[in-house]
Order: sequence, then C-alpha cells, then structure tokens
Amino acid sequence: MKRLLNPFVSALQSNSHHRRLAVALGALMLASGVTAYSTATLSPDASTLPVRQLIEAVTPLTTSTLSDGEQAVPMTFYRSEITRRSDSVNTLLRRLGVSNSAVANFLIRDTASRPLLAGSAGKFVLIETDAQQQLQRLTARWPSEDGVQFSRLVVEPSAKGYTSRLEMEPLERSVRLASVTVRSSLNTAVKEAELPKLIATQVANVFSKIAAVRDGLSTGDSFRVVYETLEADGEVLSTGKLLGAEFVQNGRQHQVMWFQEPGQKGGYYTLDGQSLDRNFLSPPLENSKVSSGFGMRVHPVFGEAKAHQGTDFASPAGTPIRSAAGGIVTFSGWKRGYGKFVLVKHPNQKATAYAHLSSIQVRKGQRVIQGDLLGTVGQTGTATGPNLHFEYLVKGRPQDPVDITRQATEQSITPTVRGNFTRLAETMLQQLGAASLMAQASAE
Repeated sequence: MKRLLNPFVSALQSNSHHRRLAVALGALMLASGVTAYSTATLSPDASTLPVRQLIEAVTPLTTSTLSDGEQAVPMTFYRSEITRRSDSVNTLLRRLGVSNSAVANFLIRDTASRPLLAGSAGKFVLIETDAQQQLQRLTARWPSEDGVQFSRLVVEPSAKGYTSRLEMEPLERSVRLASVTVRSSLNTAVKEAELPKLIATQVANVFSKIAAVRDGLSTGDSFRVVYETLEADGEVLSTGKLLGAEFVQNGRQHQVMWFQEPGQKGGYYTLDGQSLDRNFLSPPLENSKVSSGFGMRVHPVFGEAKAHQGTDFASPAGTPIRSAAGGIVTFSGWKRGYGKFVLVKHPNQKATAYAHLSSIQVRKGQRVIQGDLLGTVGQTGTATGPNLHFEYLVKGRPQDPVDITRQATEQSITPTVRGNFTRLAETMLQQLGAASLMAQASAE
C-alpha cells in the first residue's frame, strides 16, 4: 500500500494527470440543497473527544431569488491533458473538450504557442472554460532541458481575439515519501505503490547494490522511499532523484541516501557514510569460498604451471551467479574450455567474465544491473568440479578481483564533508521515520 506525505495534495498532483472537471466551490455550495459537516478539536487524543454532525436544509440560490443588482456566481470548469507525440492542435483541443475553430487557428498561427506541440511530448495543459464551454484561459507547462526552469504558455481571450505569452520560471523541488509493504515480490510492490517510473528504476538499482537484501524481499517485508518532484505552479511536471530508501527484511533495516561531495560524482551511501559503489565487484556468489586465486598455479587438469587469470569459487551446482556490476552482456554461449560463458562489459573499459556455468539466463545485448541473475554454477568446459571461474578485465587485461574489491571497499565519506553528511543523514533518518509512522497509522 502506498503512503504519501500529503495524500490530498498528492491526489491532486498525481503523475497520472488524469482528466479532471472541477466547479468553483462557491457555485457548488449555492447549488446544493443540503450541507453536512463535522468538526473536532485537534488534540493529542482526538479519538476521545465527542464529534457532532449537523445537518441543515438550505434553500438553493436561483436566479429568481436574487435581489436587484445581484448576480449568480459564475461557474468555471477545469480540464487537463498531457500532449502526445501524435497530437495536432485539433486533436489536443478535442480531448480538452474545446470546439472552437478560432482558438485552433490562433494556436496554429501564433509564434509563442508553437513550442506547445514541438519537441518532446508530455507537456501538461490545463484549460478553464465557462458554463457554455467558452475558453477563458489555456495554460501549458513543461520543464526545460536544464531541469531547473519550466516554460509556461498562457493563452487568453482579448478584444481582438486571443493573446498569448510565454514565460520562464524556476521549478520548485518538493520531497515526497512512500511506504510499501511487500505482498509477493519487490516488483509487484513497486507497481502497487504506483511510484513514478524513474523512481522505481532507481529503487531497483539501489536495491541490487545492497548484498544483504538483493536476493529479494519476502511477504511482510517493506521498504520506504524519499524522492523529489519537480513542480510548476503546484503541478508535478516530472520526478527528480531518489533521495533515500529503507529496506526492512526480517525486521532488519538497511538505509541509504544520495550524497554528492562538491566537485565529485554523487552516489548512494549508507547513513554511516559507506558508499554502495564501493562494491563495484560485489561477490558473484553468496556463501562461496575461493578454491583457486589469481596468479601462477599448477593447472588441476593439465598438471603444468600456468598463469591463472581469474578467481575460482567452489560452490554446489545450480548456485545462482549474479552480475558483479551493471553493464551490457557482450557474450553469452559456449567458449571452448570455459564451457558455458558470459561476458559483461562495464563502463570505463572494464568487463567481468563468468565461466563453467550449468545454465545461462541472459542473452547477448541484454543490459543488466549489479546483482542480476546471469546463470548457475556448473562444470561445463575444462573443470574438475562445480565452480565459477570469475575474471575481471581492464582494457582487456586480467586483473586480480580481490585487489580491486579491497580498494573499492575503502571508499567512504572524506573528513572534510563529514559534518555536512551527518546533518543530511539525520534529516533522512527523520524522513524515513515519518514514512514508517504514516504507514503504521494508516494500517491501524
């Protein structure tokens, strides 16, 4: 189930941008025959206070009941849409419920209005009409490429037809919280939470880097996220970064947050300052032992001294083998003495290789993230028993994976920014705690 910091505002600002039709509150109340409302004093224990409901009949205000000089409150209708790649001015206006050739002709000819359907789709368009469906205002908003500002196009009636203006304003960043309980799987929980696609992708990426939980969450486990939205005039135009996350597995918490040192590339860290990227070469197998290290050795099959260009992990046949880092599969199949073999290419001319597999679960060209299943341990090719032969290559040259992993685990927050990091970590801890409390309150 999803728990947001402000359910009411979140519903109004939903990323689905569903169509909406609203009537000015004053007109709605005047047209009502009955009003009902309840009040309760806000206190630490409001459940113990009496609540009274008052129902009183009122006379609807009609034209005949108006005094001389009085006028009925005008009704304003609102409707919104998102532009599509296939949109023309006419198809967009038709979905918005506007049937006015003068408006369409103006939007087609007007220079300021041309960006509305130019470039990327997904622009948010809001119209205001009167009771006769006559356009009072059209407002379109979309973020700029820099991710800092947004464009606002406003079209309104004028004495000579219509007028327009195109404005640039700064985007407002807002923080949202969500709490999700797993019913079957992490993927299902993410879908049930209706997290924005960009945030869901970042959650999956962070999840895969936490060795303790990446094999999956069970029913009853949960996770919480803190993420940013980019808003314009109160409307969510896009989502930003996953700021923090907490995965709870069997009652144990695993908390991370985003942090960027000045002049450095940002990344995710545990709240005590350890980088998740320190495990660039996370173990490809769980609970395995090294049976043959990197370097010279006597080959177990050929019986001669030979350079061993990888590390062998002894493990039972069928043990899952996972990608040590994110990348693209560039080889998937049989390769002579390696048997069933997978090669994953990573950024910065790095690659990892996995040999002697009993089964392969990926195909050439497939993109994987750290922790994705590549296959299972086997004894294919030249091998004396079930094991994984694992290689780490830089510019095509084999390197000792143990040394690389040891260097990477030393990455952490530097002393010069430790104070700032600690303050941000305390704030993140409070936000994750708030998400947890809201989930508990709603469950009760």
